[in-house]
Amino acid sequence: MDDPHPNGRAAAARLRRLVPAGAHAYSKAADQWPPSAPPLLDRGEGALVWDVDGHCYVDWFPGLTCCPLGHAHPAVTDAVHRALTRGTAFQLPTRTELDAAETFLSTVAAPDDMVKFTKNASDAVDGALKLARYATGRALVAKCEQHPFFSTGDWFIGTTAASGGTHPEPAARTLNFSYNDTGGIERLFAAHGDDLAAVILEPARFTPPDPAHFTRLRHLCTTHGTALVFDETVSGLKYRLGGARTLTGVHPDLTCWGKGIGGGLPLAALTGRRELMELGDHTRPLPGRPPLFLLSTTHGSDGAALAAMVATVNEIAATDAITRAHATGAALRRAIHEVFTDNGVAGHLQLTGYDCFLNIDATGNSNVGAPQLKTLFLDLMIRSGALVRGILYPTAAHTAQHLESTTRAAQHAAADCARALDGQPGQLLTAAHRPL
Repeated sequence: MDDPHPNGRAAAARLRRLVPAGAHAYSKAADQWPPSAPPLLDRGEGALVWDVDGHCYVDWFPGLTCCPLGHAHPAVTDAVHRALTRGTAFQLPTRTELDAAETFLSTVAAPDDMVKFTKNASDAVDGALKLARYATGRALVAKCEQHPFFSTGDWFIGTTAASGGTHPEPAARTLNFSYNDTGGIERLFAAHGDDLAAVILEPARFTPPDPAHFTRLRHLCTTHGTALVFDETVSGLKYRLGGARTLTGVHPDLTCWGKGIGGGLPLAALTGRRELMELGDHTRPLPGRPPLFLLSTTHGSDGAALAAMVATVNEIAATDAITRAHATGAALRRAIHEVFTDNGVAGHLQLTGYDCFLNIDATGNSNVGAPQLKTLFLDLMIRSGALVRGILYPTAAHTAQHLESTTRAAQHAAADCARALDGQPGQLLTAAHRPL
C-alpha cells in the first residue's frame, strides 16, 4: 500500500543520521510509538498538530504534557515575543526573575518560601537531593519504585536498565519503597532512618494518595531529620494549580517542578522552605563548611521561558483552565468507556487514573497479549487521527469537537480490538492515516 508519510520518513531518516535515535528524548523515538505514528511533526495549534506530510491529529499528550494550554497559546506566545524584544540573557539578575519568582511562589508553590529555576527537571531533582545531603550530612536516598522516572543523574538512572556509563556508587546508595505502603515505609526508616538524607516520590500519578500514609511518612521524615521531596515534574499544573501535593494532606520540605510550568518552553524549578533553600546561597556559607552551589545555571534566568511561565500560570488561574481540563477528561472517560462497553472490550481495555491524566490499561487473553492489544488500540487511534500514546492528557484546549472525533476513532479501534480478542482477523485500515 502507499506510504502516507513519504516526506516524514525521508526527513526522519536524515534526522537519525544527525541525532542519536532521531530524537532528543527517548520517549519521542520511533521505537516508542506504533507503526502508524507520524515520523515528524511540523506544527501545532491548540489541541491539534500537523505532520510534515500535512496530516492533522488531535494531540492527547501535547509536548509530553509540557503544554497545559495547548500549542501556541496566544497569551504565551505574546509574552515570549515581548520578552524577546527586551533581550533574554544578561550578566546580572533581572526584573523578570523577580516577577517570575513572586508569581510562581504565590500562585503555584505556596507556602514555599524560595525558588530556583533551571532548564530541566533532572537538574531540579538532583539539586534537591544534593541539598538534602548537604543539610543532613547523609548519603542515602529512597525513591518510590512505582514512579518511572526521576532524573538522568547516576543516583537514579544507574538503578535502571539504562545504567550504561553511570558510576555504581550513587546507585548503590539509592533505596526503594512502595507507594502508599505504610508498613514498608516504617520498615525503611527502622532500618535506615538515621542515614536517610531524603525520600523522594511523586505525590500522585494514577493511584490516589492515602492521606493516612502520607501523614505517617511526613512524621517519620520530621522525626528522623530526613528531607521529604515531592517530584511534581509530571503532576504539576494538572491535578490542581498548587500541584498534586495538595491531595496528600501534608507539605514536603522540597518540591521539584517541570514540564508544564513553562507553557511549552524549557523550564523547571525547585521550591522549598527558607531554612533549607538558603543553604544553597553560596554568598552565605555556613561556618566551617564550604559554600554550596545548589543550582547554578546560565539559562535558569532565561527571560523568554520565565515570561512564558508567568503568562501560563496567570492564564490558568484567570480562566480556571485546570477545572475545565478535568471536565474534558471526565467527558472523554465516559465516552470511551461507553465505546469499550458497546464493543465488548471493557474487560480488556479501560481508562484508569484521574480525569486530568488517564492511563490506558490493557488485559489480554489467549488470542492476544496485553502489550499487543494496547499497541493495536493505539495504532488504530493514530490511524484515525487521534495522536494517543499510553496516557491521555486533556487540556483546556480540547473542545467538544475534539472529543467527538476522538470517540469516533476509539469506536474504530475498539471494534478491531474486539475481533483480535475473538481470534478473528482484524480489518486494519488500508492507509496509515484516515482523518475523521
